Amino acid sequence: MSAVTNPSRAVAAPAPVRRPWSVAKVADWVLAALAHAGVAAAWALTAVSVMGSLGIGRRILMNSEWAFDTGRLPQPWMIAVGLVAIVVTHRLFHWTMARYARGVPAYGPSVVAWVGVLAGVAYGAYVWPPPVMVGRKVGPASGESTSWNLVSYAAYYARFWLPGLVALVTVVLALASRQSPWRAFLAGRRRARLARQPRRAKAAARAS
Repeated sequence: MSAVTNPSRAVAAPAPVRRPWSVAKVADWVLAALAHAGVAAAWALTAVSVMGSLGIGRRILMNSEWAFDTGRLPQPWMIAVGLVAIVVTHRLFHWTMARYARGVPAYGPSVVAWVGVLAGVAYGAYVWPPPVMVGRKVGPASGESTSWNLVSYAAYYARFWLPGLVALVTVVLALASRQSPWRAFLAGRRRARLARQPRRAKAAARAS
């Protein structure tokens, strides 16, 4: 029959040891920062390329004309380039974060990715070309026009509601997701505060 452990005599788990600053830690921090920027840039490139393709359909809905022209936005084939960049930067992110943390990373790249998506969508919506006439579909040849329907108005105002929707998702994930860097920062501060309490108690005991 095994003995029952007395909770009052149980040994508390050791507090996580903070990695001291050194040249190696600074180098790992720089690599992790570059990986963050790479993930955001890869998703921004993909998002802005998708926005260029969506702009073609948006022009059709507003102007009654078809033109395979993305304007100042990347061509559709750049979406494939962005997807390859996403795979590479995500692997780099996991490697650098594990290296910096000396084990399991504190968070993943999902929130950083959404920041990149927000940047790409916001820029793409900003440079989308305006319609020929607001509220009317103008024919490219005869000049005849018809009134917009609800889909046309939704396409016109997409330059506002689409970035707003992505921004809302990004903020919610940054505040509530388990992969949020902000939540990881707060958790680290909380662990550091709890680790300091025993040391302060010992120092007060010695002083008394």
